Amino acid sequence: MNKQKIFRFITTVLFSSLLSFAIVLPGFGIETAIAVDAALVVASYLPMPQQVLGMNNTNNWSARQAYDHAKKMFFKAMRNDPAFSGLSPERGDAKCWEWVNALKLSQSEVRLEVEMNAAITQYRFGLTQNQANSTGVQFNTENRLTMQDSLCCNEYGIYVAAPSSRTDTTFQRRTYGNTQDFAAAAADEIDTTLFNNGAFRLTCNNDVIMPYRGLFNHFYRPQTQQTAALGAASPGDQIRGAEDGMVTAEPNFVLIGSRGYIPEIIIPAALANAQAFARIILEFRGVLAQNSTTVS
Repeated sequence: MNKQKIFRFITTVLFSSLLSFAIVLPGFGIETAIAVDAALVVASYLPMPQQVLGMNNTNNWSARQAYDHAKKMFFKAMRNDPAFSGLSPERGDAKCWEWVNALKLSQSEVRLEVEMNAAITQYRFGLTQNQANSTGVQFNTENRLTMQDSLCCNEYGIYVAAPSSRTDTTFQRRTYGNTQDFAAAAADEIDTTLFNNGAFRLTCNNDVIMPYRGLFNHFYRPQTQQTAALGAASPGDQIRGAEDGMVTAEPNFVLIGSRGYIPEIIIPAALANAQAFARIILEFRGVLAQNSTTVS
């Protein structure tokens, strides 16, 4: 053991001993107190999973792991670029890591939206400014990926919303068919056809990255729901924006602005009762690398 590990071991033993003897000894005796002490020490030294990043928006340790992992993902994504692949393996690795370490990285998100339609079963999102979505409208509340940038996605969410127009900015995102936003028939279709039986698919240049992931992962009907006009007797929906509706993207994938990514939602039947201006919202969260790709 090095000095740091020895110090950690000693402090762990002392703390667990004081805790177990102070709480357990008076009521359960010396044998139980020693057993609890040993269990606390062992538990504190159980290995942590190294590649499980979790919901990094609510955990600093996980966010740091996501950041470090994102750098590796950017390295893998660019290692075969002609700028590095023509060099010797050692030199190519070194130069690619120099490029990664020089990137301007930050936690960020890409927000894409598409309008619900009563006649289609496949919703395609436009990832960049020059890509059209399946209903041909780019909304002012979207935040599309710039073609020069890349995003290492470690979690993503899917939501629904009921704006009053295509330029409305006062609507809320929902993780289920809220009956205050949607008519009963539309809300039922959202809960059943969309969230319970729909799926997300991601392709890039005809290569299927994610063939099928159920939208039920994103379905969240909160314990506290608005049931009447907003007021003292009818509070707003319970929701935590950093977690609800989000799922992890493991393994992580890198969205590169200069490549042809197609995010899609597939549903088994059209949303026949889709309301005017209603939308599906897709949000990718992760580490953004600005000016990380060349646009020809």
